[in-house]
Amino acid sequence: MPHSALITPGDDRSPVLIHVPHASRIIPLELRPDLLLTDVELAAELDEATDDIAAAALRDTRLKPTSVVSTLSRLVVDPERFPDASEPANAFGRGAVYTRTCAGALLRTEPYPRTAHLIDTYFRPYADAVTAAVDDRLHVCGCAVILDLHSYPATPSSFEDPAAERPALCIGTDTVHTPDWLTDTVRGSFASLPEIDQIAENTPYAGSYVPLRHYGRDQRVSSVMIELRRDVYLTDPRTPDDARVDQLGRALAVLIDAITAQVAADV
Repeated sequence: MPHSALITPGDDRSPVLIHVPHASRIIPLELRPDLLLTDVELAAELDEATDDIAAAALRDTRLKPTSVVSTLSRLVVDPERFPDASEPANAFGRGAVYTRTCAGALLRTEPYPRTAHLIDTYFRPYADAVTAAVDDRLHVCGCAVILDLHSYPATPSSFEDPAAERPALCIGTDTVHTPDWLTDTVRGSFASLPEIDQIAENTPYAGSYVPLRHYGRDQRVSSVMIELRRDVYLTDPRTPDDARVDQLGRALAVLIDAITAQVAADV
């Protein structure tokens, strides 16, 4: 069975990887019976459209970045979680293999007997594919910069802090892998958009994706998470506003070009 990461190589001179791990709505037919939701309830768990924003950015960049897109829903596996007991989200059923919905309802039976199978079949091959893509950028460019693209709802999920700030743009950072210049460049690229009326760091989500092989070990790998509140670009819970998606895509393209120029200047 092929892995669930679609890797599209970019320009050899670009160190940037756009990572889109949660946009897919695809669930293999053999796994659907394990999900204890109706089709309508399932659809409510799957709305993101961050892949549309990434695609819009690719149309406007000077040098194309590598794109890494999960081809399977996060309800199959969430590739951004730790795959073992160290994952904090296990406490509320949202580890690498979810057993609870955003509202806290039962998604799969608990304990779920096929967790190890899903980790081996989907999670590990995806992680290996992303790691290889990062290694390729390190080999060709000497560094890699991951833009971890996400979105989140305006209303807190059951497992979130209801008092946490929910800005139009949340920038997720890591103490090792997110240099200050990268955070500043994200702010500068999006701050002029009228929809982005508030930018904050690490609220309501924190951190950014780095493959485990490099995490905490290789400072040549930089990463920053870009979390867009969904009402910024969705006209309702499921319908993207094309003009706003294009606008966000152009801002993301500005960010990508600025990163490429910064890295080139540092070489």
